Amino acid sequence: MKSLVIFLILVLSHMCSGQEASDSVAQALLQRLDDARFPGAYEMSMKMETHRPGRDPLYYSYDIVGIGEDKSLMTVTDPPRERDKQVLLNDENLWFFVPDVSRPVKLTRKASFMGSVFSNEDVMNSTLADDYLARILARTERGGKVHFRVELTAKTRSVAYAKMECGIDSASAIPDTITFYGLTGKALKQEVVNQTGFLAGRERPTIMTMHDFLEEGAFTRVEILTLKEREDVPESTFDPTRLGK
Repeated sequence: MKSLVIFLILVLSHMCSGQEASDSVAQALLQRLDDARFPGAYEMSMKMETHRPGRDPLYYSYDIVGIGEDKSLMTVTDPPRERDKQVLLNDENLWFFVPDVSRPVKLTRKASFMGSVFSNEDVMNSTLADDYLARILARTERGGKVHFRVELTAKTRSVAYAKMECGIDSASAIPDTITFYGLTGKALKQEVVNQTGFLAGRERPTIMTMHDFLEEGAFTRVEILTLKEREDVPESTFDPTRLGK
């Protein structure tokens, strides 16, 4: 009997240590996924198009400067009627500035970002490793490359999604898909990485499409045109009182 108890303790100990190692690998993958998005200080140009059934498509182009994932200033360059409007992200705050209006407007988290499938909260919550715990669901090989299926569970209820599931290439740490789930467990959206490219010193996603499962046929496609590292971006760039100056 005593030997059986010792055996069970050893088995359970091995199972727990194996799970901890797996979770550690998953969390490291998540941190690498965050790192693949943006360099420290950067400037970039991108275009975004949104399609919804029964509506005219929306097309926008932006010039962006930023620091990491939580500070950026987006300036609309196209279409002409929207030119020079700005969206400022500074930590957990998002502002919208129109040149003919005297002061910027603080945006609500749940509203659509520039009419797209993305919400303002999607734009604000971009550092996954800080907000989610990761665990590996499956490990497969594709063309000689290791591919992980990873589940992300929110650490708190303050983030946009209760859970995410993503497929991540272990070599590049770039996901092929990320599925977003609400508190009820229902899938709400799915982001597909359609293309990658070498930008700012490493392989990064260059074309991504976000599909809205709550509005059949609705999607937003984002294409990164250029991305360059900068030595420095002044902190004053992200001061909402300086927008338009």
